[in-house]
Amino acid sequence: MNLTEIKNSADPANDLAILLGTLHREGPKDPALLENLSYFKKFFPAVFEKFEEKIISALGLFYKVGDPGNLYSFLMQGFGDQHKEEHGAFLTPVQASIRRAIDDNQYISISAPTSAGKSYSIRDFIAEQKGDAVVVVPSRALIAEYMNAMRRKFAGNKDVMITTFVDLVYKTRPLRRIFVLTPERTKELYKYRDQLPIEVFFFDEAQMSEEKGRGVIFDVSVRRANKHYPAAKIIFAHPFIENPGAQFTKHRLPENQEVSFSHSYTQGAVGKICVFKDKEKFYYFSPYQDNGHLKKNCIELEHSFAEFALNGEHSILIYVSKNSIYNGSFIEGFDAYIAGLPELNDQGALEIIENIRRIVGANTSEHVSNLVNLLKKGVVIHHGSIPLEVRFLIEDFIRNKYSSLCFATSTLAQGINMPFDIVWLKNNRFDGTESERALAFKNLIGRAGRLTPEKIFDYGYVFTSKAKLFSTRIKTQFILTPQSILESVVTGDDENDQRELIEAIQNDTFDDATNIPLSKVERLSQPIVIDAAMRFLDIFYRIPSDLRLSIGGAANKSYRDNAKRLLQTIYEASLGRILYEGEEKVFNQAIDIFFHAAQGRSFSEIVGLRYSSITNRDNPGIPFANFSQPAEKLPNSSLKNSFSLFGLQTPNRAVSYDSIIYDTYDYMDQVISFSLSDVLIAAFMIYRQQTNDNRAARLIELLRYNTNNDVYILLLRYGFPPELIYDIARYVDLIDEDNIVFSTEIANAPVIIKNVVEWYLPNI
Repeated sequence: MNLTEIKNSADPANDLAILLGTLHREGPKDPALLENLSYFKKFFPAVFEKFEEKIISALGLFYKVGDPGNLYSFLMQGFGDQHKEEHGAFLTPVQASIRRAIDDNQYISISAPTSAGKSYSIRDFIAEQKGDAVVVVPSRALIAEYMNAMRRKFAGNKDVMITTFVDLVYKTRPLRRIFVLTPERTKELYKYRDQLPIEVFFFDEAQMSEEKGRGVIFDVSVRRANKHYPAAKIIFAHPFIENPGAQFTKHRLPENQEVSFSHSYTQGAVGKICVFKDKEKFYYFSPYQDNGHLKKNCIELEHSFAEFALNGEHSILIYVSKNSIYNGSFIEGFDAYIAGLPELNDQGALEIIENIRRIVGANTSEHVSNLVNLLKKGVVIHHGSIPLEVRFLIEDFIRNKYSSLCFATSTLAQGINMPFDIVWLKNNRFDGTESERALAFKNLIGRAGRLTPEKIFDYGYVFTSKAKLFSTRIKTQFILTPQSILESVVTGDDENDQRELIEAIQNDTFDDATNIPLSKVERLSQPIVIDAAMRFLDIFYRIPSDLRLSIGGAANKSYRDNAKRLLQTIYEASLGRILYEGEEKVFNQAIDIFFHAAQGRSFSEIVGLRYSSITNRDNPGIPFANFSQPAEKLPNSSLKNSFSLFGLQTPNRAVSYDSIIYDTYDYMDQVISFSLSDVLIAAFMIYRQQTNDNRAARLIELLRYNTNNDVYILLLRYGFPPELIYDIARYVDLIDEDNIVFSTEIANAPVIIKNVVEWYLPNI
């Protein structure tokens, strides 16, 4: 049925009966059917209520029904009872199918719409196993989601350690370990492969294998998992993929039905109503109907959708660009509404805000954070450059319903399960090819409509200003290529580093000891590199007992500059070319930040130092912000020229403290951790093998942990967040690889510290 037929229905009860029949026969595989149900509920709520329980039962949402009130629901509930008996929970038909597939097969690749519960089913399977498990997520943005979900699943269970860090500690406890890792970090598993009984690898958002850049790292992580753990289950999950079984071909995994299962599920559980604005008027439209975006096929709203959305009764996700967050323009159009919001007074919300303020250093009058100030009114900013521990707190803030308005970038399209009543597309840009943009778009709008526990049919709203583009993207398919990027021909100057990695995997010349290709090992073994490494250590540890005296302060600037040049020599040797101007600026800024961290400065201190430097805090006579190259992954041959995070003649007072927070985190996460640390660690490992210089071991520690403090290192190895180790350390009585013991003073610690260490405390 089209929208006008629904709105003008002469017999909505009969029409709903027909829809229910279709739903019973075919299931909710057609999103247009869920859309029709949404409009019937909106336009004919009293009639819809009479069918609602049957519709919920036909959708397979058995956990919502409880005690059935009619014969149809009673009979359907039998399926739910069977699922509960088999798996301990009321599963939807999709979830039950996925569970059966995982139970019966070694290799599983499935696709299902956002909010279909695929990840929930897989997490439940992992929770019920006995051996170790690895969850691989596309980025650190999704780590917070999984860590929180797994911790809730194992709440109170101190026999399961959930960690984002690969290590073997806490040996006094007979632990089962669940690692939540990005593809880059999976390489750390294999040095412990004889000690970690890993039974399951779960690759979520596995469409990442199609990405030109990180797809290489993803595919490498799959190949190495299958090579080193040939008996482990390998599970791929995707949203909106037509051919998930292509993962088997791509990674040379068995495709026979005896050990493998693949399926693309299209069944949804939540309806969506789509709205667009044109010339100050608002219209309901259907993206599933041919030419559904044309006004003749739409229904005009009798009121402003903005008034409806911003009436204080809905949670809203507003999709904006990252650039608009940096320059502050993201708030335009919503500033008057936000200004009228009251400040929160809930104690739980205030504690989260205070913890975020401490982590980012926004606790002085000079460090004004829009991120923190908006939280006071229940308004959230969410994107990939927010420090991970802050993201944990922000997502708790949303789940606890302290927030009604969230401004987010495409990180929420990566699979973070934070649904909203309304998704508002203020920005329509997505990266990648047309099919990749369409996939990210469908993943994002999948956040519209919260699946509640109540006995109701749930639906949400999506608002756009581009109904035609919306309709095109909703119909665009995403098909996985059956050939891995590891088998493809790589071209272009900027791909030299990737080509080398691909060839190492193809030729089995990847060095597990250093985690780099053997060809790179050869270049890092050259006399020029060995000499640069020795001279760097001579500078860096010239006062071995105190790095601040060795490289800190204005008096040591020449030493720092020489040390940076020597590290640059090593890095350029690893690449086999010199850095371009922009790359060099990124490299130098990254090493400056590394030097700060090496001297024991916390994240908030480093942000404060950078903010003071950029805004000329010590030179009040200079009115404009200093040059600061924004963070970018290296190598990157597009950075032939340098450019500043802030434009020329930006007044010091106009420099956003939040922008420095985000940029500093990107430097520590994307540049130091992702781009530089593996190469530099490998270089100093090779240097130490040739010279037996133990100073190299200390530097490797710094590159891995940002500290040489034994307690801090062990706290990081135990999985504590870097942003909190300085605060946690004061409560530690004893720590080694076998055990950790906290002092009785932990009872008086701030709530955030007590929450973080609770799992590590003995049961009373």
